[in-house]
Amino acid sequence: MNSANVEHQPEVPQGIKSLLFDKGFLAFWMAGTLIGVIRWLQLLALSVYTLDITASPFLVSMVPLLFMAPMALTGPLWGVVADRTDRKHLFIATTALVCSVSLIMAYVAHVGELVFGHIAIASLLAGVFWATDMPIRRRLIGDLSGNALAPAMSLDAATGNATRMLGPLLGGLTLQLMGIAGVFVFSFVCYTIVLLLVASVQLPQIKVLSKSTTSLFNDLAGGVRLVSGDVWLKLVLSVTIVFNIFGFAFTSMIPVLGARQLKLDPFWVGVLSSLEGLGAFIGAIMVALIARPEIHFKIYFRGVAVYLALVGVLAGLAINISNISLPFIACGAVLVGIGIAGACFSAMQSTLSYLAAPPAFRSRVLGVLTLCIGTAPIGFFCIGWVAEQLSAPIALCMTSLFGLAALAFVRFRYRLAGSIPPSSKDKS
Repeated sequence: MNSANVEHQPEVPQGIKSLLFDKGFLAFWMAGTLIGVIRWLQLLALSVYTLDITASPFLVSMVPLLFMAPMALTGPLWGVVADRTDRKHLFIATTALVCSVSLIMAYVAHVGELVFGHIAIASLLAGVFWATDMPIRRRLIGDLSGNALAPAMSLDAATGNATRMLGPLLGGLTLQLMGIAGVFVFSFVCYTIVLLLVASVQLPQIKVLSKSTTSLFNDLAGGVRLVSGDVWLKLVLSVTIVFNIFGFAFTSMIPVLGARQLKLDPFWVGVLSSLEGLGAFIGAIMVALIARPEIHFKIYFRGVAVYLALVGVLAGLAINISNISLPFIACGAVLVGIGIAGACFSAMQSTLSYLAAPPAFRSRVLGVLTLCIGTAPIGFFCIGWVAEQLSAPIALCMTSLFGLAALAFVRFRYRLAGSIPPSSKDKS
């Protein structure tokens, strides 16, 4: 496949097979896979380690909060910077940062001085790197996909969701066998492979915004103005906000449920967490096979609704854990279902945002999308506080109910505005 600038996409339809012969696409797709493994490995391992040394569900929820907070603080800024610089070099620089952090943290853990403060710093810096994924790496995935955008995004989402299965498994296993120092050593090795992989490919020249055209602030404001003036983009991003505040935050309670309700060791907590990733992988494959433009939004919206409802089911199981004969299997089955629903959301999130934005604004719109994803710390803080004051099951029940109410409000609000596309106006 001849890689092309998104502003001049070829007319001939292309599929997943052709993407797998494009060296540039392969490099950033494989890099994303390795990065995803480390992201979910660290989230699981650092959460379990934090619960072990602090016994605080609230501090456990702070780990994913710190991973997510930089999305709100730096996401739009990364989108503007990505439009004005060489995206490959920017990707290499940010990857080198987290690679160095992993090496330093491995040493601190090895000498036995790792405390929650170190975990917080490592999580925050990992979050800064995570905030670059949408406007830099996934923008490059879009640029390199030509007319195969939906298959490319679905393939990337599928492998990303597979890492949500593999990462926690490796995280629990590595933590149990090698300790927290081993987690950071493994992270360092994978980030080094990513650097070598991306540095080895030569990408086609992709047009960037001239540094002299407007100020950085004006570019940032321009992306926000574009979204605020586009009803369709506001609808898509409103659903994203609901998902991240009320839905995604539930993942911080999986280690707590595993360790406290199910009495599992780190490895089996990792297995439990990986089941949500297994469902996400299955769901992403299903979306890649069935997704058509006319049902993109339907998949997106209904995925969030089912996701939130199943979090409520999981809460019910956790509250009645003593009355269930096979609690691990029951909770695991619900987590698989949650993962499938979440994949419907995540695969369509990037696709809908990318297609709705003018080509010259796509990095900035994906930066604003990252800002919306960055609202997740609100949910992590609230669910962690409720779990600390009451219990993790009650926190899950509350986030499910409030999330479904917020999603219903968004649907009602934009139906009145007439902004839901015709393919989504049929009765549910």
